[in-house]
Amino acid sequence: MPEVRHRIVIPVSPETAWDFIADVRNAPSWMFGVKEISGSVTPPLREGDRLHIRLVAGGKFADSQWVIGDCERPSLLSSHGHAMGATAELRIECAAVGEGATEVTQELTYHLPGGTLGYLAGRFGVSGILEMQARRSLQALFNLLVPSSDRQSWRAHERDAEAGEAGPG
Repeated sequence: MPEVRHRIVIPVSPETAWDFIADVRNAPSWMFGVKEISGSVTPPLREGDRLHIRLVAGGKFADSQWVIGDCERPSLLSSHGHAMGATAELRIECAAVGEGATEVTQELTYHLPGGTLGYLAGRFGVSGILEMQARRSLQALFNLLVPSSDRQSWRAHERDAEAGEAGPG
């Protein structure tokens, strides 16, 4: 099955990141394509909770059904669902990196209907769109969790850290 994986480092604790992500009422504010959520939306989430998510894709709405899988604070949240004939599993992992920072990884594995043609469409057509959506989603999450006054200094810190890992040129 095709897979999209993206990650970002956010200067907050894993608990802060996970609590915001696991409060699914926040999803429309950061998760690209999520218009609204209903169902088991009151924290805390539990394995087996069911969500009804209205997605917007290509200007069209699609209703989807999701079930919470792993729900391990502050490290892992997973769910699986289906919409428009496609099925998917979403995993979001939060891992401490350094002092006061968290690497958030979003991984989406999906299967489109249509057998071999669906697989090819997913691999070569849809994956680029989903990768862009994952990048936008995690950037929006960063922007919501990090005050605007701190973003510039954090980005400079990250650039300096990357330059140090590369070593002298």
